[in-house]
Amino acid sequence: MSFPTVQGIEVLLEPPENYHVNFTHPFKDTATISSSYWAFGIEFSVALLFLLQRVYTATVIVRQWRTDDFMILAAWLLTTVAQCLILLCLFHGVLGVHIWEISLEDAIWETTLIHATTLTVIPGTVLAKLVLCIFYYRLSPIVWYRYAIITTSVITIAAFTAVWFAVQFACSPISAAWNLRLYTGTNCIDRPPVYMLQAIMGGVTDVMLMALPLPIILRLQMSWKHKTALIAWFGTGLITLGAAVARLVILIPSLKNSDTTFVLAQGTL
Repeated sequence: MSFPTVQGIEVLLEPPENYHVNFTHPFKDTATISSSYWAFGIEFSVALLFLLQRVYTATVIVRQWRTDDFMILAAWLLTTVAQCLILLCLFHGVLGVHIWEISLEDAIWETTLIHATTLTVIPGTVLAKLVLCIFYYRLSPIVWYRYAIITTSVITIAAFTAVWFAVQFACSPISAAWNLRLYTGTNCIDRPPVYMLQAIMGGVTDVMLMALPLPIILRLQMSWKHKTALIAWFGTGLITLGAAVARLVILIPSLKNSDTTFVLAQGTL
């Protein structure tokens, strides 16, 4: 497959007519890039504090590490690695810039990192959701409630496993998923719907996880003031739900946009 050349440099796509390409100082979506740095800094700090609290509790207070303690540690490591890969793309100027203002080799490098990010963040997300399922499972011995927890766990594992394999084996050969020189346009499945499915299932499972403890909370013998406080605490999952919805809103219009390196930057927030 041949690629266009701009100023003697191979690129994935030709620039629009009358667009002045500057490989040295390309136009950047600085607002999105800066927001990504800030979001990572805040999110990383908060997540690390909660993780340290969990580690301290398991090590010093309870003096026993249970399965979900190891799971949450693995989830934190995987999601942190995924976030670092995104930051690496932003720092090296292969995300948040127009696809025609980076070389083909840089575009391949960016695609490789984004592919690795997706494959890393999926198991991290699943582990984090399963930790919540384990926590909810211990809240009550009611049979129907525990079956609901198990059902949610199975749906989470099945949905995200399907997405993981769809991403990893989207092309033939497999490496065509990140090596753009091997991509012919017909040797890969239509991948945007797969990413949409990932965002949708993230939102659906978040709603399920938020709804699960409600029957137990409503049965508690306490004032509505305390019940409302508990519901609000469990409702913090709306933050991740909001992120899933925002990601879906960004993904839908970007499906027809060939300037992937520019539009995907907003989806990484």
